[in-house]
Amino acid sequence: MQVEETDGMLIVDISQELTMEIVENLKKQFEAFFSRTWQVLALDLSGVKFMDSAGIGFVTALNNRSLHEGRIFCLLNPSEQVTKTLKLVNLWDLFLVFPSRDEIARRFLTGLE
Repeated sequence: MQVEETDGMLIVDISQELTMEIVENLKKQFEAFFSRTWQVLALDLSGVKFMDSAGIGFVTALNNRSLHEGRIFCLLNPSEQVTKTLKLVNLWDLFLVFPSRDEIARRFLTGLE
């Protein structure tokens, strides 16, 4: 997992499977992220080849918590497998999805400097 924080946006690149074992470790790391000051959390899932129900729950929980705290959560360039999985379980429409960091910054961060 790679993390980059820039101009009000926290970008987390997850390039591994999102399974129960992986999610348990990620939960602890993401808990620390919510103590940081950011407006947008962008989860880069371009490298995720498989996501089980724990992964689906994890991504959904991040979205819900971000919204509850008045922040923005979005998926950045999700892989074809992630897209198929979220559509299959009828959750795709819950998420803001962007093809690039620039698109996210233009949509949410312009004029905040």
